[in-house]
Amino acid sequence: MNPERTLLLVGGTDETVQKAHDLGLNVLLLQHPTKVSEVQNRLAAAVEVVDFTDWTLVEPLVRAWHESPGFAAVVSLTEPGLENAGRINDLYGLGGTGYEVTARIRDKAAMRRYVAEHDPEHAVGARSLKTREDLDAFGASYGFPFIVKPVDATASIGVMRVRGPEDADRVWDEVTRLSGTRTDRVSSLFVLKDFLMEEFLDGPEFSVESFSFAGRHVIITVTEKFTSDGHFAELGHAVPARLSEADDAAIREGIRGFLDVMGMRDGVCHTEVRLTPKGPRVIEGHNRIGGDSIPELVRSAFGVDLITLAVGHPFGLVEELPDRPVAHGGASVRAVVGTPGTTVESVAGLDGARAAEGVISVTVGAKPGDGVRVLTDNWDRLGLIAVAAEDTTAAIRRGAEVIRDHVRITLAHPDGTTVLARPSEIAPRENLLIIHRNPLEPFPYRSWLPDHTGDIVVLANREKIELAGEKVPDGNLGYTRLEVHDDFDSPEFEARALELMAEHHITGVTVLHEGDMDLAARLRQRAGLRGPWKDDVKPFRDKALMKTRAQASGIEVAPWVQPRTADEARAFADAEGFPLVLKERSGFNAIGLRILRDAASFEETLAEAYAAGERDDVLLEGFVPGRMCHVDGVVRDGRVAMAWPSQYQYDLSSFASDPGPRIDLTLDEDDPLTPRLLDLAERVLATLAPEGSRLRDHAFHMEVFHTPDDRLVLCEIACRPGGAKIREVFHSLFGVHLGEYAVRADAGHPLPDAVRRGDDPAGLPSPRHMAGQLLMMKRPGLVRELPAVPDEPWLDGFWLYAEEGQVIAPASGSSDFLAAAVGTAPDRAECERRLRELGEWVREHSVIGDAS
Repeated sequence: MNPERTLLLVGGTDETVQKAHDLGLNVLLLQHPTKVSEVQNRLAAAVEVVDFTDWTLVEPLVRAWHESPGFAAVVSLTEPGLENAGRINDLYGLGGTGYEVTARIRDKAAMRRYVAEHDPEHAVGARSLKTREDLDAFGASYGFPFIVKPVDATASIGVMRVRGPEDADRVWDEVTRLSGTRTDRVSSLFVLKDFLMEEFLDGPEFSVESFSFAGRHVIITVTEKFTSDGHFAELGHAVPARLSEADDAAIREGIRGFLDVMGMRDGVCHTEVRLTPKGPRVIEGHNRIGGDSIPELVRSAFGVDLITLAVGHPFGLVEELPDRPVAHGGASVRAVVGTPGTTVESVAGLDGARAAEGVISVTVGAKPGDGVRVLTDNWDRLGLIAVAAEDTTAAIRRGAEVIRDHVRITLAHPDGTTVLARPSEIAPRENLLIIHRNPLEPFPYRSWLPDHTGDIVVLANREKIELAGEKVPDGNLGYTRLEVHDDFDSPEFEARALELMAEHHITGVTVLHEGDMDLAARLRQRAGLRGPWKDDVKPFRDKALMKTRAQASGIEVAPWVQPRTADEARAFADAEGFPLVLKERSGFNAIGLRILRDAASFEETLAEAYAAGERDDVLLEGFVPGRMCHVDGVVRDGRVAMAWPSQYQYDLSSFASDPGPRIDLTLDEDDPLTPRLLDLAERVLATLAPEGSRLRDHAFHMEVFHTPDDRLVLCEIACRPGGAKIREVFHSLFGVHLGEYAVRADAGHPLPDAVRRGDDPAGLPSPRHMAGQLLMMKRPGLVRELPAVPDEPWLDGFWLYAEEGQVIAPASGSSDFLAAAVGTAPDRAECERRLRELGEWVREHSVIGDAS
């Protein structure tokens, strides 16, 4: 046996022994009597069954092995074996982490003292707990709550929160009960002896998986950890953590600093940290791999095998990692939990769970006859399910789905009734920034996000609030923060959004207005957040790129040009003739759109448009005759999942001159246009957001010309909900609000059950009735009279956007309404009749006079 290829392993699992063996290493295994297995005996070159936590027992065995057959490295990846592995490294100068560094990392009290002495800026207040009075003294010094925990344990055993002075007796009684007891309910080999009091750290908790190469600390990933305020059991983990770029960088820098301070030079580490208002603060350090299937998550998401690294690195058998490995997906482990006081009756479905899509591993320790305890630490869980998915959020959701769909752990109450074990409840730690260029009242974000427990920061637009007749709020309206801004398009506004993202640890950005799609994409990309980035949004915002890609896919668009000069515009006019349409390349709400019907209006517009010289931000299009249709819907997993077409009964560009009702109606199910428009929507979306786009779950609004000769010509498409009352019409059709859907997708919350996956073979659902919207545009003057809210059973909503006595300006865009309504009917014809009668009634009862 070649000693240069021989590894001494202190403790370890079958997997650790197997991976060392697969590298061609000879394994000398010190294994605890309770942990030895047939696999280890078969794969290891030699096994000594011994309490490897006892150095007096370990030292003579190690000395004998060092004489023969010899070994070149020692590794332990289990907490109880770390210190003796350090002693062996010191004894023979093997180059790995020695006893001194291991002990001060592993002993929680020693770690606190060492950090306080060598890195006071990042120290956490802590004292040893010896007497009942120590609890009172610590609370007086550091305030309540604070934490009490053993200095020498794992898996959250014995960790308690002292909520206030009245809680001290309870905690002391529990400390007294636990002192001197073993922690080996499942696998830990320690005896609880000393306890530590620590300052309470507020903020989300993470762990950091790292590997050090001669002092170069590679942070492989920051792991998101799920806990509950009621206990310290870990409910799950996920990689990579959903963090802003700034927070991720702060944690990485903080852990590198911690490892330097502690003297860590080589090998794997699992460091637990909280992101506090003062920055990251270390909770505990471990120079070993993490538990709870974290190595499996890292291997799945990053392709990095921590165990193989740990056993192969001392022999030069593995390549060093780059400074920042890149994830190619997400992975999560979720706990299976039960009802306290019940008894496990049966365990089933595990094979089905293992075979389910995305599953990495299934670990269930529950057995028939086991009692289900109150959840206090990790050993009170019934099992763990690890899964992989396209990103972290999807993996977290998928874990719960696998448990619900496959795992059948039946629990019996004392009275004989039964329940099933369930996935642990994981409260989302999402902080949402909403950029809101709309009135406030029609957008009830709080009711759309009832399960949101994080911050909601809203930046609202003063002009839009006032134009809708709303009062500018002087409070936060129940949001974490609400700021009203005058100019959404200034650099100062974007800078303020970035400040708030950093301050509130924003994890999601949402907008519902076309004018802010680019800004939201930039903010997400800058912070590395989920959702569409700049290149994903660009085909929907840049009309030139949109038309170019559509034409390349065989989708008909109007003849167009991007004229940089007036002469280029004239050349296009000579070829196409009049009328022509001039629009902004990234415009919205029909603002700036002009229909040029003759040479005189054309030349007048050119003189104005090109007064400053060349430009590249306008398009000139041939006029397409016919009625404008639109298709609205939602996309799930990159495929259209729910959609329906409608048809405007008015010209979009006439918002400033329409005195009467503007009617928009859904198409009947048997209308020949309906399937054609739905098919076109799928084709356009597949063209502009192909596989690989970050635009996966969103609402859309597509406008299409239906020409007199029965052609469908794409006008534009947006990757956000339609404006006016399209969102409410869609809700009437399907019970799904387009705004709510888009916001929940951006916030990372579960989407409505009614919206099936985009590849569902059942096809798109049909609406429950027909519906439409009525819009009355603003006219300038003094509002002298407005109609009352009509009482009609077929009305799904009626809105007024002015008050009597108010002086209003003319409509400046297609969304400047005086009144709006959403109505329903069994078919399109009846819906149109009802809405037109309502429109005439509204006009008769709306009196706007001379403002003077």
